[in-house]
Amino acid sequence: MRTVIAVAVLALGAASLTGQDDKKYEKDGKFTAKFPSTPTTLTRSAGGLTLNLTLADFEKGKGGMMVVYADIPAEKVKAPTPDQILDSCKRALEEDFKLKNMKAEPAPFGAKKLPARSISGDRDDLFINGTIVLSGNRLYQVYAFGPKEFVTGKDAEEFLKSFTTTE
Repeated sequence: MRTVIAVAVLALGAASLTGQDDKKYEKDGKFTAKFPSTPTTLTRSAGGLTLNLTLADFEKGKGGMMVVYADIPAEKVKAPTPDQILDSCKRALEEDFKLKNMKAEPAPFGAKKLPARSISGDRDDLFINGTIVLSGNRLYQVYAFGPKEFVTGKDAEEFLKSFTTTE
């Protein structure tokens, strides 16, 4: 689980993103989200999982938005509870990336009240604000990242609110 978070956060700096697009629908990802610009999609492998990342800059160098999803093997989802999986994601962000002021509040997601956590934290000039959602065996991570003014601002809030699962 920590590897999923690690690769997702590392990918933040790895993408060079440009373009214009009002809405990005990921058919295979089974989600919708309104990105501020045309997102870039990446696929990475980590810890035996395939991570699917969709990232977009808000303004070059000022922050961005991302959705990451990974399908967790059924045998790994059966053993822990959804809360344990979500808590593991929080710990990975906090420990592996040395995030401070870490908050992870239970926040049931959508009409189906899927298990989820509202996440926020910071390290130096990097702030992160978002949601982690478990839908069956698919783990979604939805974040706005960048300066504090950005991740707590209107554009980041609109992006986070625009995220929906479509399964």
